[in-house]
Amino acid sequence: MEALLTDEQKMFRQTLRDFGEKEIKPHVRAYIEKKEFPWEVIRKLAKLGALGVTIPVAYGGTEAGAMGVVIVMEETARAGIRAPLTHLGATRNISEFANHELKQKYLPPLASGEKIAAYAQTEPSVGSDAAAMRMTAELNGDYYYLNGTKVFITNGEVASTFVVLAKTDKSKKAEGISGFIVEREFPGFIIGKREKKMGSELIPSNELIFENCRVPRENLFVSQGDGFKKMMGSFNGERCGNSAACVGLAQAAFERALRYSQERETFGKPIAQHQGIQWMLADMAIQVRAGRLMTYDAAYKLDHGIRAVKESAMTKAYCNEMSQRVINMAIQIHGGYGYMEDYEVERMYRDVRGLAFGGGTPQILRSRIAYELIRGR
Repeated sequence: MEALLTDEQKMFRQTLRDFGEKEIKPHVRAYIEKKEFPWEVIRKLAKLGALGVTIPVAYGGTEAGAMGVVIVMEETARAGIRAPLTHLGATRNISEFANHELKQKYLPPLASGEKIAAYAQTEPSVGSDAAAMRMTAELNGDYYYLNGTKVFITNGEVASTFVVLAKTDKSKKAEGISGFIVEREFPGFIIGKREKKMGSELIPSNELIFENCRVPRENLFVSQGDGFKKMMGSFNGERCGNSAACVGLAQAAFERALRYSQERETFGKPIAQHQGIQWMLADMAIQVRAGRLMTYDAAYKLDHGIRAVKESAMTKAYCNEMSQRVINMAIQIHGGYGYMEDYEVERMYRDVRGLAFGGGTPQILRSRIAYELIRGR
């Protein structure tokens, strides 16, 4: 695994790990109790280059690729406050598909942490079947007018820049979808309700409402035709980032379970000396390592121009489910205390559960994996 990382990537990982230990871990509970977005942490992460890993150097980023995304997501999730993955996905889209003028306008403040980006695709009745989206965008003079609703949009209420998908040709499915850059202040754009979620309290998810939202025609950055298909290709990088967050949370839960098992005594000895607990710890370590190896492998392939659709899908499907198993075992090792907020592992389970929805569910991913296998890819 270490052989896949350059010396620069190893240094970046260590920097983020040190930052997580000093600047994130001690403050997680305080942020949760205050129920406020961790702007201070996010802006410090930006200074370390964590928000610009998908942005070219020419526009203020670090251009660290899929492996950069993986390092950022694993280390921040492990520490307790995840970097905004959809910000990294949105900035990747702008970096790959927008023209120079749009990149120059939007990317520098997103790289610096001055602003946060969000990605808006999901609709009330449209999730995995993205081609069935109903939101429309109609051109009238110099503006497109967007109408529709998006839901479950991560960081909706704190983002300033939004990558929004809408139908510019309602007669078509995927081929009729285009991509727009929408600013928070555009007329007709409304930030709707904040969803009440099972976990990830520090990461707001919002409804977005577009009522004749006026968007300059030059903010169309992905045109209908094969544009949507190209954008979906960038999901491979997001899937690696999602997987890395699962690995980070599973690693954190494993570390706590290992420590607790050496402190807690039953029948005159630490529970770590009981074979039943030992086997649980071994299974946890095996699964976390397997997930990390899969994630690094997929990210490495993407960064080196190797097709990794199948590998990215396999990685996310495995890590989504692995992390739930590992954290559930961590709760079990803690016994009754694992069910209590003071021991954090219950929060980790609630946080990790939502990662199995964004970027493709394990069920949808299995269909994609089978599609690739049948075609000999």
